[in-house]
Amino acid sequence: LLTNPLCGATRPGHFDGVCTVVLKLINLLQPDHAVFGKKDYQQLAVIRRMVRDLGVPIEIHGLDTVREDDGLALSSRNLRLTPEQRADAPRIRRALLAAKDISPTGEQGPEVYLNAARTHIEQSTAGATIDYLQLVDRHTLQPVAKVTDPTLLATAVFYGDVRLIDNIEIGSKP
Repeated sequence: LLTNPLCGATRPGHFDGVCTVVLKLINLLQPDHAVFGKKDYQQLAVIRRMVRDLGVPIEIHGLDTVREDDGLALSSRNLRLTPEQRADAPRIRRALLAAKDISPTGEQGPEVYLNAARTHIEQSTAGATIDYLQLVDRHTLQPVAKVTDPTLLATAVFYGDVRLIDNIEIGSKP
């Protein structure tokens, strides 16, 4: 199931509520198109699947993550970071980019990508801890045995009690 890995592993039932609210809004407004951010890639995948499975006549679009000037994914949670944590948090994006930079080499071993990202995050001087760091198929969100298209490197990182999520697509666009 799309709702079990990544954020769903620590937030059981969360996506049930998301689907209920989104479906109610779609039924009420009856739009032809809806746009959801790729920052929460799992939510986007779950909504796309719901629309497909229920035959809802709407086109779902994924919008690239909006970022601060330093690369940190835009989030209201960023305001809860201490100044030291906020200065350190862009390392999440740099970690994902370091892993993506491996892709042109043709490397297919997931651990190579994961280790590259993990190393960057674990060098945090502000106490960043990894909630999850996973390399998954972009459509099924299941872990991959080999890095081939389509692949998503997704992470959730805690700074104290502030949980930040981010991801990066590896390979061609879906």
